[in-house]
Amino acid sequence: MNIMACLKKMMALLITSAIVCPLMGCDVPQKHQSPQELAEGYYWYEAVFLDTEDVENVFKAVSVHFPEYEIVPDIFHVTTQYKPEPEHESLYGSPVTVHIIGYTCGSVQDKQEDIISQNEGFLVEVTSPDEEMQALIDSCDRIWHITGSYTAAAKYTGALDFSDAMPLDITLEGVYGKADSDGNVILK
Repeated sequence: MNIMACLKKMMALLITSAIVCPLMGCDVPQKHQSPQELAEGYYWYEAVFLDTEDVENVFKAVSVHFPEYEIVPDIFHVTTQYKPEPEHESLYGSPVTVHIIGYTCGSVQDKQEDIISQNEGFLVEVTSPDEEMQALIDSCDRIWHITGSYTAAAKYTGALDFSDAMPLDITLEGVYGKADSDGNVILK
């Protein structure tokens, strides 16, 4: 990355920071955790981590108002397992292909917790050239997705109705690893 590109990224960070924007009177999307998520306390998850700028660009290309809702993940990812036991450290760093096949947003109701959340996300397919990584992917029984924004909890994005999703055909490359609620990411 050249110096000008670095400076532009640093300026963008400063301009959108939670310190500068309120002083300038601009709205800043809340980052990653809702009050509900904060109340849940510390957590970790294993996932395929994607380049933030690449994913944001796809969201901006398909959503007129991205972000649709006030909370945006700090790290765009496709979760494989939440609080896995055991963890799969030997696979961290494995390459994974993420094929985005649809986009939608709307209400999701969690009847157990009596919560209605507004969520926005991509429906995806995940594959890996690594046989062991592919076996882990195949063992996960879930709706593969990327959360773009939400109101109550990112975890509800997988429950969106993707039956009438805007069709897409975009492929991104990611890396498998682990992250936690403190924003720590481990890829090796």
